[in-house]
Amino acid sequence: MEMSLRHVRAVSVLSAMALAGCTSTSLVNLWKDPEQPRQPLHSVVVVALRKDVTVRRLWEDAFVQSLKSRGVTATPSYQIFPTSAPDTAALTEAVKNRGFDALLVVHQLSSETETRYVPGYLSAEPVTYLSPWTGHYYTYFSQTYAPSYVESDRIVRYENELWMTRGQGRLVWSGTTESINPVSAGAVNKEIADVIVPALVKSGVLRSQ
Repeated sequence: MEMSLRHVRAVSVLSAMALAGCTSTSLVNLWKDPEQPRQPLHSVVVVALRKDVTVRRLWEDAFVQSLKSRGVTATPSYQIFPTSAPDTAALTEAVKNRGFDALLVVHQLSSETETRYVPGYLSAEPVTYLSPWTGHYYTYFSQTYAPSYVESDRIVRYENELWMTRGQGRLVWSGTTESINPVSAGAVNKEIADVIVPALVKSGVLRSQ
């Protein structure tokens, strides 16, 4: 059995690249108020509960862009509260004065690291060589061993809530997303928006084009 070090190194490099650059976001939990009014909500203010001002703006802009692409009137909260995310009292007052009928709030829940063992395996690779005696090329198969390794995934969860602002306010929809191996908060915000907004439209709580 001949072991190809070049093949092993290539596998290791590709695995490292996949771990470093791969991000996957999915909706893992969803709840909808069964008594939510049939008339869809359409004017939404987006609030991302992020301490970093720049990250907050990036998150809110991603949701606003996704909402507007589906014909929903949306406003990022930083246009009203530029320095920090508003508290409940300030947000309630702004909603009342500006006539928003829905409020979309995004906040992080938790993060964890999952580790799994990937066993090694054997594979047959063709090897071609030129015989100096005959002048012909010959091919044979060499057994190559790819060693086992441990792979880790970082999983970050976010809660996304849609509140109806009429009357005393009412939670009408919530969804939890999981993002695997996010490079940064800014890298995953658009992914989450592109998962949550279609789910809201499909649920019928947001008007679409």
